[in-house]
Amino acid sequence: MPPLRTLSAPLAAAAAAAALLALLPACSRSTPAEPEAGPTASAASAPAVPPLQWDVPAGWTVVDAPRGGPQKASYKVPRAANDKEDVEVLALFHGTGSQGDVEKNFKAWLDQFDGDVASTARRSTFTVRGMQVDMVEVTGTYKVALGPPMGPKKKAAVEMVKKGYRLLGAAVRTGDRGNWFFKVTGPDETVQSTRSALQALLESARP
Repeated sequence: MPPLRTLSAPLAAAAAAAALLALLPACSRSTPAEPEAGPTASAASAPAVPPLQWDVPAGWTVVDAPRGGPQKASYKVPRAANDKEDVEVLALFHGTGSQGDVEKNFKAWLDQFDGDVASTARRSTFTVRGMQVDMVEVTGTYKVALGPPMGPKKKAAVEMVKKGYRLLGAAVRTGDRGNWFFKVTGPDETVQSTRSALQALLESARP
């Protein structure tokens, strides 16, 4: 019988470690599990509200709307002959909570004009596919904020004033998906020229 050979200390330690690993369950040598895919609980519990649909009038140019925030669409409209500034139509959605209150938003729009224009604003209402549409219109001196709102009245310290401006706005009350707003503000002639196209857009509104 050949003589037995003894292992050196380093080799003996390595052999013992290998034997121990062989006895451990296979799962202890597996890689960590991947995190579960899918939305978080908070995202899953807040379903999106289906948007209002409408037809874009011919001649209006689609402008990229900013990501996030209430502005959902924007359109550039052709200028009237005597106007030198562009006018955009904004489609706005503030959610289904109090931020989407019609009177609250109309007041904020009217407050952008100098003086008490609310007392002279034209108001009208009509119905489209069971949805009430409220409209507001006013002319006057428009104030463009050149800084962040400050003080208890939340007004900018510096403002640019533009005379001969008109606001033409509307709110579509969907009932089940909040109120959608359409706002046109700019030089008088150009805003007036959008009246029939905006009316057609509102009449095309549908869930």
